[in-house]
Amino acid sequence: MTLQRALAWSVDEGLIDRARILRGWTRRDLAQHAHVDEGTLCDLFAGRRCPTFGTLRAICQTLDLEFGSVITFTDGLHRAAGDNENSAR
Repeated sequence: MTLQRALAWSVDEGLIDRARILRGWTRRDLAQHAHVDEGTLCDLFAGRRCPTFGTLRAICQTLDLEFGSVITFTDGLHRAAGDNENSAR
């Protein structure tokens, strides 16, 4: 099995939600102000998927948040594409 380094990232949804609440906005309001689909925001807050960097940038700009404050990068090892689980046995 071949392992490759990959950069993974995650979003601090709580920080985004707190900034939204401090503005007195609903999630629908945030979606409208950031020009982001409501379903995308719903998926973000439910942890079903990470937004694109463009979507996240729009959310951060709308809420006056630093991009780097809501995103965390982690370095991890992942099995290379095409590797078979059983090939290491």
